[in-house]
Amino acid sequence: MGSGKHKGGWSEPVHGTDQDGRELTASFGWGTKTGHTLIADGHVEPSVFIQSDNHDHANGKGGYNDRGKYSGSGGGS
Repeated sequence: MGSGKHKGGWSEPVHGTDQDGRELTASFGWGTKTGHTLIADGHVEPSVFIQSDNHDHANGKGGYNDRGKYSGSGGGS
């Protein structure tokens, strides 16, 4: 899912559960995005999840973009 503007991108979104048993959708960065994670509550369809307002973003350095899409541990909501 790279944009062609950089040498990195996102893995295909995967469905799973967090340590509290909540269903989630996540995508993991590669290349210049290594260490970054996109995450949202529930099992979200990939085409919806990847849109910027449908996931939260952890940058791997303690920064977190909280759009209220993930409420588990480490999330902002």
